[in-house]
Amino acid sequence: MSAVLLGSTLAGCAGKAGTSGDVQGDPKPETQAQAQAEAGGNTDSNFNAQGLPILNEKETFTIAVPQRSTLKAASQKACVIAAEEATNVHIEWVEIPQSGWQEKINIMFSTDSLPDAVLGDVDIARNYEQLAPLDEYLENYAPAVTAFFDSRDDYPASLIAPDGKIHCLPIGDESTQNIIDSQFWINTDWLEKVGKEMPQTPEEFKDVLIAFRDEDPNGNGVKDEIPFTFAKAWSWGTAMENLFGPFGVVENEYHVFTKDGKVTFSAGEQGYYDALAWMHDLYKEGLIDKDVFTMSDEQYSARGASGDIIGVMAGYSGDECSVDNGAPGEGRYKAVPVLKGKDGTQMVGINNVTKTGGFAISRNCKNPEALVRWYDYINSSLEMALTWGRGAEGVWWEILDENGKEVPEFLTMTAEVLEANGGYKSIPEYRNAESFAGTTPSLWRNEYDQALQYDDKWPHDWKLQAVKEQIPFGVIGLPAGTASLENAERRAILIADIDTYLQKFIADSVINGIDDEKWEAHLKNLENLKAEEYTALCQEYVDSYSGK
Repeated sequence: MSAVLLGSTLAGCAGKAGTSGDVQGDPKPETQAQAQAEAGGNTDSNFNAQGLPILNEKETFTIAVPQRSTLKAASQKACVIAAEEATNVHIEWVEIPQSGWQEKINIMFSTDSLPDAVLGDVDIARNYEQLAPLDEYLENYAPAVTAFFDSRDDYPASLIAPDGKIHCLPIGDESTQNIIDSQFWINTDWLEKVGKEMPQTPEEFKDVLIAFRDEDPNGNGVKDEIPFTFAKAWSWGTAMENLFGPFGVVENEYHVFTKDGKVTFSAGEQGYYDALAWMHDLYKEGLIDKDVFTMSDEQYSARGASGDIIGVMAGYSGDECSVDNGAPGEGRYKAVPVLKGKDGTQMVGINNVTKTGGFAISRNCKNPEALVRWYDYINSSLEMALTWGRGAEGVWWEILDENGKEVPEFLTMTAEVLEANGGYKSIPEYRNAESFAGTTPSLWRNEYDQALQYDDKWPHDWKLQAVKEQIPFGVIGLPAGTASLENAERRAILIADIDTYLQKFIADSVINGIDDEKWEAHLKNLENLKAEEYTALCQEYVDSYSGK
């Protein structure tokens, strides 16, 4: 778990809550490129500070990128060819198989054999000194990017390294659907059969589960219904973590939540006790799947494959649990609203939409301002974001004009459309071959995603609807950004033991119950696990982020 935490909080320029920190050793001698970076100027007559082309005469830059497709090389993608024609920036793509990405990039940093830029996950915490500081370049040469930063509270704070400078820029998709991953999807056919409305409170939720248990909603005359199932205490998509919400806390991979700049350790709060007591009541009544906490991912995915037996299921989307005798039942499962506690409390854990980087320019690059302008050009319009991230216009997308405002629309991709546009077998295959998909230098901004429309053949997106309805009650774990390496590594050490303990404690409490004596022993265990120190480190990180 320590390695996982470091991977998610340190290692990615593109992670959802990356951290960074001080690196030991003397800094490298300043190069000409560094001096130019700090001066923010370029006297090269081949470089144009404004307009197109960026370079009067073509120059070559090398960029390392994870390989997206074996069907079409990066250099052959239409977006790359068009960008080179417009800018005179020629890219030699160093495509690295995704399975070997981390090892290859680590070797590049350790041997100081970096390309001009890296597009993908980079351990910024340990390596930012080998990357060009970009602040001055952004100010002088990136009007589209700086305007975007000015429109958001989370940028550029999430990108600032411990030296106070920006060394990487955001890439990929700021997907609305990903803001809430674990949701509870309820069988609406069953709701109708048992004569119940959508539950709004924990009490109503229990009442619905009892009806699912007792009233044979699948109509087979057999008591085979599983009223409610989930796989883990916390995880991506399949967790019960948001059951804590109506009791005033949320659970997540960090075990803390942040409100108004204050960090709270969830498992030490009274609401945590109350939530576990309520969940145990559901379990002892036979309303929760007896195999929760013990199923593998594969077993959980197949939980409803034997027929129409699931009432409520935790999942990323309702499609995962829409099973009726082995066939999808589109739209049968709708998201349970954020349950309201007795005092009116409604809380749901949300993920940061913010990207903490993904595009980094090496100090070895002799003309970094040209690459900053190239990145700015690719992030200058909605059309660029769609082309670099989803392929050619008219295949998967088009842009509508609504009262003078550009609005993206997704088009239904049928087998016939795929065949006519390259003979691809699936949408992912098309996207990976014709664009850079999720590892694109263009940022698919959340503002684009919020405005997104679909053609009339597209099935209704119940997941998106649910997330939009629930976001107002959202509470983050920790903000996306960077902290010191020392802070992040100490948190990783502490959370490894906290994770192990809480997984067992939650499972035992739900299955076997919780009382005051057990709770007092639990609080003592948290002391021994240094939960207070861990929370203080999280607060230190949040305070550091807020000061940027």
